[in-house]
Amino acid sequence: MYKETEINYSLIIILLVISAFLIFSPELADLKIIILSINLLVTLLFFSLTIVIDEQKLRWYFGFGIISKDVELSQIVETSAYKTKWYQGIGIRMLSDGWLYNASVGQAIKITLADRKNIYLGCKNVDALQQALKVKV
Repeated sequence: MYKETEINYSLIIILLVISAFLIFSPELADLKIIILSINLLVTLLFFSLTIVIDEQKLRWYFGFGIISKDVELSQIVETSAYKTKWYQGIGIRMLSDGWLYNASVGQAIKITLADRKNIYLGCKNVDALQQALKVKV
């Protein structure tokens, strides 16, 4: 079994700064509760990205797992390293040839499925994830 979790520090810091600004801003008194609630919800949903490989599936999820996806290992035909661009952002993004799921900009693994769809998973250690997938596939 393989498991890796990456904390989304940039999102946490940005939302903390926005929340601090709101708390000390008297102009936005009516919207404080709403905006702080949205910030808390976004933080709880996207504070981390976890990738898990078990005997049959590759699974990834954000935060506590409310937003999750998985694929059967038998559907994976190829993997390769991928470098994400700063403008691709963090979270869930649609690229020209597939979907990107990441908690930070930098390294990712490109996973090509049997139906030729691509999935890009951001991770700290691309080599370890590729090795774990090769062992299982």
